[in-house]
Amino acid sequence: MREFIERSMRILHIAKKPTRRELEEIIKIAGLGILVIGFTGVVLYAVFSVL
Repeated sequence: MREFIERSMRILHIAKKPTRRELEEIIKIAGLGILVIGFTGVVLYAVFSVL
């Protein structure tokens, strides 16, 4: 348990807050992924509704 806490503290010290540009890129990529998955679900629903 102690080793886990030490490693966790080390990661927190190394980690940095993302810049505004990095945050915008993350939001765009995540949003695109959500749209692709949603569109795929709608298409599959429509296909199986017809069958």
